[in-house]
Amino acid sequence: MQRRRMFLSGLWVLVVLILGVQPVRAVEYRLQVTNLDYLTFSAHLENSTPWWRAEESMGRLEARLDKMEFPPGAVIPGWEVHLLQDPGYGGKRVLAVQLPTPKGQAWTTLIWEGNPGDTVAFVVKTEMRAWQEARAVATNAEGTLRRLSIGGPALFGRQWQQVPEVSYDYIAHAVDRGSFTGWLARHAKAINGVSVVVGRGRDPFSHPDRVYTMIKLPPEPRTFKLVIGWKDRDDRGTNGSGNGSIR
Repeated sequence: MQRRRMFLSGLWVLVVLILGVQPVRAVEYRLQVTNLDYLTFSAHLENSTPWWRAEESMGRLEARLDKMEFPPGAVIPGWEVHLLQDPGYGGKRVLAVQLPTPKGQAWTTLIWEGNPGDTVAFVVKTEMRAWQEARAVATNAEGTLRRLSIGGPALFGRQWQQVPEVSYDYIAHAVDRGSFTGWLARHAKAINGVSVVVGRGRDPFSHPDRVYTMIKLPPEPRTFKLVIGWKDRDDRGTNGSGNGSIR
């Protein structure tokens, strides 16, 4: 009886060791981003929720983007998507590659392999001095592209906005101090593992906002989508010229 117990114990240890050294299989993920004038963004809102929640569906826009039926000329140029390698953002280092954009495509697509449960972090930013204000954000975190509520003070002492807004200098300082992930957990509402933060520029005209996205990777391959509506403080595209409103 004692020998049997010793044999079973040894067998269990062997199984644990074997399973423990098996490599974790990486999963492929994608992030698709497009940047639009706020009027164009607003023209595609579908009134499926109470207006005060600011969480309208944008399924029609998503379908047009996926089918390459949305005019690429309506996309604001100059915005770039960068992987945030600093561990202070809470993300793992991965090799994210931007795919070539075919003719007629309005999405900018990044692809990478990662381990389920890890977090990766990205920022959308530009060196241009136009379309400086991130006025609206939409993601497909719940399956269908949907607008998220942005910033502002808490309502009756309760934080209800899904996307907090804070200066990106504050974000950089929090990253340096190692406190950003804790701040993010307290202020941003993660939706199926996706958290978004708007980093406001230090100057409303010469330093455009930035949009930070942190993604906790799910077990299955997935394409994450992010659409940002930008407002130009010099009123480009709001008077019938420029990008304007594209329906």
